[in-house]
Amino acid sequence: MSISLIAGEGILPVEIARRLNKIQPPSLILALRDDPETLRPYAGRLVHMNTPNLGRGIREIKAFGSDKVIMAGRIPKKIIYCLPLLFDKLSRSILRNSLRDDHSLLGAIVKALEDESINVIPYWQILPEFIASSGKLSERSPTQKELDDVAYGREILRVTLPCSFGQAVCVAGGAVVAVEAMEGTDKMIQRAGELSGRGVVVKMMKEGQDMRYDLPTVGTRTLENMHRSGLTCLAVEAGKTLILEPEKFFVLADRYKIAVWGINDAEEI
Repeated sequence: MSISLIAGEGILPVEIARRLNKIQPPSLILALRDDPETLRPYAGRLVHMNTPNLGRGIREIKAFGSDKVIMAGRIPKKIIYCLPLLFDKLSRSILRNSLRDDHSLLGAIVKALEDESINVIPYWQILPEFIASSGKLSERSPTQKELDDVAYGREILRVTLPCSFGQAVCVAGGAVVAVEAMEGTDKMIQRAGELSGRGVVVKMMKEGQDMRYDLPTVGTRTLENMHRSGLTCLAVEAGKTLILEPEKFFVLADRYKIAVWGINDAEEI
C-alpha cells in the first residue's frame, strides 16, 4: 500500500512529496496550506482542507487504499484559537480533550489515526541526508564566546523543553534574550534582533519526543532572519534536527558568516 501525506505549510512537505513520488506511485496528499497546487505534480489525489478535518482525512486515506501516512509542515497555531468551531467533530474532540502544546495535540492525532489502523511513519526516513550531524557544519567555526552562549542556551532548553513550550532560545553574552513560544522560531529570532541585535540561536528537541513528527527544523529562512537580526551562530541538536535544502542552506550560512554547529547532547560543548 502507498504512503499518504498530510501536508502543512512550508518547504518540508513539498520535498517529502517529491521524494515519495520517486519511490512509489503518486500519493494521496491532504493539503492544509494556502498553496495546495504546489503539491499537484506529486499527487495521485490532492485534497485541499481549509481547516483541520481529521474525520474526512481518515476517510480519504482509507478510500485511497493507504495504511501509512506522513505528517509534515506547519499548521498555524492561531487556527487552534481562532477557528475551532469550523473543525469537524473528531478534530474538536481532540482539541477539547488534549493539552494545547504541539506534542500533546500531535500525539492525540497520531492515536486517532492508529485507532483506524493507519500507521504514522517518520518523515526523516524519507530525507535522511537532511538530518544534522554533530560538530562544525559551516565554513566558519563558532567563537569561544558563541560556544559559551550555546552551552548556556542548551542548559536553558533542558529546563524549558519538559514544560512543552518552544524548541529554541536566543542567548547573547550569557543572558537569555528570547525563548520561543507559540510564535515560532522565526518570530522569536526577529524579536531577539529587536531586543539585542546580537547573539546565538540554540534549537533542540524535547527528550522523549516522538521522532515520527515535529522534529526541529531549520532552513534558509532561519538564516535570513538571523542575518537581519544580527545573530551570528546557530546550534542545532545533531541527529534530531532537519536542515531543509541543505545545499542552499550552507551556501547562505557561509555568505552570511553564520556559524552552524551540531550539538551532541551527551557531550560537553
